[in-house]
Amino acid sequence: MNETQWIFLAIAAFGIGYGIAYLAKNIGSMADRWGIFSIFLIPVIVIMLLVGAGVITDLKNVSLSLSLAVGFVFRMIKR
Repeated sequence: MNETQWIFLAIAAFGIGYGIAYLAKNIGSMADRWGIFSIFLIPVIVIMLLVGAGVITDLKNVSLSLSLAVGFVFRMIKR
């Protein structure tokens, strides 16, 4: 992969980490807002985020894994 692909993958890794943390912090309020649709939507979102995180970790690249972790920690610290 060239440098541009690594940059976009790092941005995607940050977004996946951010999304996992957002879901972990707000799953109750999301379920309340979405009502019955949350039964179908939340598992799909969880599976997509976990598969994305698995793809990032399977690349065995420290900078991408660090980008994922920074996105997760950034959202967890953010109010």
